[in-house]
Amino acid sequence: MFLESARGIRAKRGVWPSSKYMVRLKGVAMSATTTRLVTFFILACAFAWFGNLGNWLWPSKGWPVPMNPLGPLIAAIVVIWYFEGRAGLGQWWRRLMRFRAPVWLYALVFFVPLAIIIASIWLAIAVGTPAGPLPPRGVAEFLILIPIMLIMGPLPEELAFRGYGQHELQKQLSPLAASLWIGFGVVVWHLPLLVGGYIPPFIALALPAVSVVYAWLYVNGHSVWPLVVLHFAQNYFGGEYFGLKFAQADRGVWIYFLTAFYILWALVLWWRLGPSLGRKEPIN
Repeated sequence: MFLESARGIRAKRGVWPSSKYMVRLKGVAMSATTTRLVTFFILACAFAWFGNLGNWLWPSKGWPVPMNPLGPLIAAIVVIWYFEGRAGLGQWWRRLMRFRAPVWLYALVFFVPLAIIIASIWLAIAVGTPAGPLPPRGVAEFLILIPIMLIMGPLPEELAFRGYGQHELQKQLSPLAASLWIGFGVVVWHLPLLVGGYIPPFIALALPAVSVVYAWLYVNGHSVWPLVVLHFAQNYFGGEYFGLKFAQADRGVWIYFLTAFYILWALVLWWRLGPSLGRKEPIN
């Protein structure tokens, strides 16, 4: 039996009656939360990957290839509106507007990624990877890159994958288990970049690891914005500045060390805090 109409089984106020409500997809029982999140990831991939199909059918430089970075954010809005209505969108928006988090957390998510980047580059050079000078950048170029780098990853991904996906899934699972499932979904979402050779294949190991770190930040800061800062610091300083010391063919070496650092960080969090990742109370 195929999935029953979602609109037909929603409560009158446009919200699912319970996260434990069961629907059926081809005879397999699924919770409402699982149904929503599966739908979210399918749409996130569809909205992100559509440019590849469009470019294949009608070749043009106008298609967003290999990825449309806004895909997850669009998918989150569509799924929340469809399954939970305006009330669900309002709750999600109020969560996103929680900028207040411990100051130490904001400091940590800026300086620790920066330290990891520098350490990874130093290790890459130490093992013999050829390195050149840092690219000459003026203040104006650094400033222009800030909004570009925010839109190209940190904002749409974290507001959706963690601000929606992680938040909903950890209502049923531990934050650690939820983060690993979300991390797996994010790996699938990155497939066009992995298959196309835009990023090294072992990034597939880094994504679930950093997903654990994001979950730890979220449950301890009760805000998605420290996650955005960490993601931005990694992409901005790593991908757009320090990482450019290496030629394209050699960049995989420093990213290998970067991946190892994030896996180590995730393992330490699991070892010290367990599946709860330090969560003391649910995030509303």
